[in-house]
Amino acid sequence: MDTHDLEARVADLYRGFAQGEVSRRDFMSRASALGVAGAATAATAMLAASPSAAQVAGAARSAANRAPLELAEWSYFWLGVTRAKLARGTVANGEQMYVEYWTPATVRHPYPIVIVHGGGGQGLDWLGTADGRPGWVPMLLEQGFRVYLVDRPGHGRSPYAPELMGPFPPSFTYANLERQFTAPEKAETPYGPEAKLHTQWPGTGVRGDPVTDQAIAGQGGSFLDAASSHALWKIRGGELLDKIGPAVIMAHSAGGPSLWLFGDARPNLVKGLVGVEPAGPPFGNMAWGLTAAPVAYDPPVRDPSELKLVDVPAQGGRAAGRLQAEPARKLKNLRAIPIGIFTAPASYHWPYDLHSVAYLRQSGCTVDHIEYEKIGILGNGHFLMHEKNHREVLKPITDWIEAKVSAPARRAGAAARPVRTADSTALSLADTGFFWVGVEQKAMPHGIIPRGQMFVQYLIPKAVRHEAPVVLVHGGSGQMLHYMGPGDGVAGWAHYYVQQGYKVYLVDRPGHGRSPYHPDALGAPNPIPTYEAIAPDFRRAKAGGRWTGTGEIGDPAIDQFMASQNPTPQDAAMALGLWRSRGAALLDQIGPAVIQTHSAGGPFGWVTADERPNLVKAVVSFEGAGAPLIQPAAPGRPAATTTLPNVRGLPMAYFTAANSGRTQGPAIVAALNASGARAEHIAFTDRGIGGNGHFAMVETNRREVFELIREWVDGVAG
Repeated sequence: MDTHDLEARVADLYRGFAQGEVSRRDFMSRASALGVAGAATAATAMLAASPSAAQVAGAARSAANRAPLELAEWSYFWLGVTRAKLARGTVANGEQMYVEYWTPATVRHPYPIVIVHGGGGQGLDWLGTADGRPGWVPMLLEQGFRVYLVDRPGHGRSPYAPELMGPFPPSFTYANLERQFTAPEKAETPYGPEAKLHTQWPGTGVRGDPVTDQAIAGQGGSFLDAASSHALWKIRGGELLDKIGPAVIMAHSAGGPSLWLFGDARPNLVKGLVGVEPAGPPFGNMAWGLTAAPVAYDPPVRDPSELKLVDVPAQGGRAAGRLQAEPARKLKNLRAIPIGIFTAPASYHWPYDLHSVAYLRQSGCTVDHIEYEKIGILGNGHFLMHEKNHREVLKPITDWIEAKVSAPARRAGAAARPVRTADSTALSLADTGFFWVGVEQKAMPHGIIPRGQMFVQYLIPKAVRHEAPVVLVHGGSGQMLHYMGPGDGVAGWAHYYVQQGYKVYLVDRPGHGRSPYHPDALGAPNPIPTYEAIAPDFRRAKAGGRWTGTGEIGDPAIDQFMASQNPTPQDAAMALGLWRSRGAALLDQIGPAVIQTHSAGGPFGWVTADERPNLVKAVVSFEGAGAPLIQPAAPGRPAATTTLPNVRGLPMAYFTAANSGRTQGPAIVAALNASGARAEHIAFTDRGIGGNGHFAMVETNRREVFELIREWVDGVAG
C-alpha cells in the first residue's frame, strides 16, 4: 500500500470514529492492522471531541507519513547524583539530572545534539506534539543526529525534593498556558500586538480542547531561585559534555541560559549553540547578562555590578532593552562558538530577542539571528515545536547546524562516536510517541490547574508478532525507567519486549516520573525514599550473585537507581482511585492488553482488571503489593481479604524471586482465586532461577528472568 492510499484509509477510519460510526475497539483493531496503532491511540481524545475536517485530515496525514525509526541505541543515565544525610536516613539530594538518549542506526552528523527544555516543562516538549504528531526528537533522529534530551534538576524525570529544595513552586494554570503559548491571540490582555499574529496552534488553544489538556499535562512549576539553579545547570552541563564529548546544544525559553553556561563551562566541547527563543532580554532579571550565575568575561568581572550598562530605547514595535556600555567586555569562552538565535513573529520574544543578539555580538560572539517571518514562516508563537508547521520551523535550524557545524566538522575529519553493541538497546520501530490519560481540572485560588494526569509512552515495533500489547507499570516510588534497564546503554525489559515483536506502553503513574507531582493536585507527598530503606534489596541480590556493585550505600549503581525515586502521595486511597480510573482510560484508548506490574505498583493491575475486565487479557505481577486484595494485620486492625468481583476467569501470574524476602505471593494468589481469577504463583527457583532480589529487571540476569515472564505472556497474548 502506498502512502497516498494509506492516508486515505486512515482518514476514512478517523472520520468514522469521530462521527461515532466506528467503535473504539474496532478503531484500534483497524488502526493496528494499518500499522498506525500508536498514532491512532494518541489521536483518540482529539477525535472524540468533534474535530474539524481539517483536524481529522491532518491527523490522518501525520499517521500515514510517519517514517519507521531504526535505532542503534535508546537508553538513559543520571548525572550528579549526590547523597544527603538527613536525620531519618540518606537520600538523593535532588540536584541530579536525567538524560535520555537515542542513536539512529545511520548517524549522518559528527556531533550529537543536546536538547534542554524551557521553564516549567520537561524533555517531553521536544518528543511529540500536543496533538500526537512526532516531535523534533524523532525528526532529528530521522535526519541522522544522535540526540541527548535533558530533564533539568527538579523537572520531569528529575525528581523535586521539597525536603531539601524548599516548597514546590506555584502550580501551572490553564490561563498561563493559553496566554503565553497556545492562544495568545485570544487573551483579554495579550502580551503585545504581535500576539494577534498567532495562527499555528493545532486546536483552539483554550481550556476544554483535548489538545490543550495534552499540552498542559507535562508542565510543572518554574523554580524561582535562578542564581542557584543556573549555577547547578553549569555544573551538570560540564559533566554531561565530559561524558559524551563534543556536542551542539539547543535550548528553549527559560532553559536558554544553559546555552551560555554549558559553553562557558566546556568551550572546547561545545561546537554550536542553538537558541530557540532563549530567555532574555539581557540584564533584565539576569545580572550576568543572559545568565543569573557567573560567566567569564574579558576583562574579568568579580561581581556583575562591575558591568557598565546603557539603556536602549524602544522603537519599531520592539521593546526597550539594556546592553553593555562600549567598550564592551567580551564573553571569552563563547567567542569561538557559532550561535544561532531563532525567533517567531507572534511570540512574546519577538520584541526583545534582538537585544539578546546585540548583547552577544557586542560581547565578541558570532551570532546569526533567524527571524522566521523574514524567511516566509508565519504565525508561530513561543511553543513553536508543538505547532502545526513545526517541521517547517525545524528546517532552518537543521540547515544552520549543517552549514555552521556539521559540514565544517566533516571537512576537518570529525566522526561520530561508536555505539554499544553488548546487550543491545537497538529498536526497529514503526512508531513511537506519548500521550496523557485522565487530565482533570481543579480550581485553585490562582487559577485552574490539571490534576491526576498519567503519562504513557508507546513503542510500536515494525514487525508486530503479538496481537495484544503489554502495559508496563512501575513500582512504589519509582518510574517507568525500571523497565529501561540499568541505563547507560544496557537494555531492559521494555527493549526485550519490543525486540520480541510486542507493542509496549510504558506508564508513569500520576505524580511519578514524567507525570508531574504538585501538592495542589495530589495533596501532601511522603518523604523522599531513603537509601537505608531500599539498600537491603540490593544486598540480598548481591548475596545471590545478581548485583554488579557492592550493594551498599556508596555503590554508584545504587546511586543511579536512587536518582529516579519520587516522593509518593500520602493519600494512598486517592492514589489507588487514580490508578483504577487511569488504567481504565488507558485501556479504553489502546484496547485489550496484558498488564505487567511490580512491587507497590501491583494494585494498579488488580484494580484496572476489576474496572475493565473485558479489556484485560492477563495480569502479570512481579512481587506486587496486595492492596486492596489483602490487608496485613496492624495494631487495632485484623488481617482482611477483599474480593474483586469482576476479575472472574482472567489469567494472572504472580512471580517471586529467591532472595527478595517477599513472601506474600501465595496469599495474594489465593485472594485472586477467591475472586474467581485463574491465578498462579510462579517462584523463580521452581524454574531454575536463583539469587534474584526485588529489582530483577535491573539485575545481572534480567534477560533470563524476562524470558521466564515472556514465556507465560506469550501463552495469553496471542
